Amino acid sequence: MTTLTSRRVVLRPHTPQSFERLHRWKNDREILELSSDSMEPSPEEKTRRTLERWMKESEDIIHFAIHRADTDELIGFLHLALIEREHQRCKLGLVIGEKQYWGQGYGTEAVRCAVDHGFSQLGLNRISAEVYATNPRSVRMLERAGFRREGVLRESILKDGAFVDEYPYALLRREWEEARR
Repeated sequence: MTTLTSRRVVLRPHTPQSFERLHRWKNDREILELSSDSMEPSPEEKTRRTLERWMKESEDIIHFAIHRADTDELIGFLHLALIEREHQRCKLGLVIGEKQYWGQGYGTEAVRCAVDHGFSQLGLNRISAEVYATNPRSVRMLERAGFRREGVLRESILKDGAFVDEYPYALLRREWEEARR
């Protein structure tokens, strides 16, 4: 299993010790509002099954637990999903679950680590992500990591009885290479 390291974050496979925090995050209304298609809380058994699935290796998805490098504290999770080797693309998703770390650059650093891995090790050409229009912190995070907005998916998701727009973002290998020069 792959471990990715940067100055402030370490991305590594989940372990059973991820359960308590993951369960808390999957039941936090504010986190669900910003990051999940569903507002339904996650019973313990559902969170357990999710974590078990995330701990298994797969050809088309890589799950990472995000830890602070200095304290080893689990602060979030990230995945490279829907990996299509034929088309050299995937989708990125990320949650910083520990709210005291919101807005401090941990998400951006984790995204950069995952993007570097996707382009340099997985041979991808395109990494995309979608963010809700109601989540300006995630918009800023993706843009700081080099992603470009590609449009608006108008009224794409129904949240608490209201339709919300989604913004599709992507980063191409050539843009990543250019930024590294």
